[in-house]
Amino acid sequence: MAQSFKIVKAPNVDVSVFETFTVARGELITPKDERKISEDELFKKMKTAIVTEFEAKGYRFVDDSSAQLIVSYVTGSFKLTNSENLGPLGETPASTAADVDQSRSWSRDFRESLLEIQVSDLRSSKELWKTSGTILIDSSDTKLIDSSVYKALKKFPKRKKKVNNEP
Repeated sequence: MAQSFKIVKAPNVDVSVFETFTVARGELITPKDERKISEDELFKKMKTAIVTEFEAKGYRFVDDSSAQLIVSYVTGSFKLTNSENLGPLGETPASTAADVDQSRSWSRDFRESLLEIQVSDLRSSKELWKTSGTILIDSSDTKLIDSSVYKALKKFPKRKKKVNNEP
């Protein structure tokens, strides 16, 4: 369902010291005629999944501009075709002399989907943390979206609790 996600962090920034976050409407880049889910429905499901994962890591969701972090996403799906010419015989024995010079080839059609989640400082708009990977997310299946967001945010740091230095 999901491959590994690549993570990019801003140097010398510890995102675990932030407390609050909000979720911005992301971008769905699947061609309109190939979409299986509306942008509004995707936003609702992505927001729910992102809030669940961030709250499990100790961050607090606020739905306004008082948030310290803003989380957004880009997702989409595209049809691709792989093909390859295997050359003469194409790894298949020739049954007649006429088959010896015949080239063999193959092709397959498939969908490739991507998910990128960005975490930025809301005040400065500086990107602090980003993850991206290929997945299957153009479905309206809530469990698929939840598991993809879980996998994408698995390595996002847990929030550091403030330590009271009481005597």
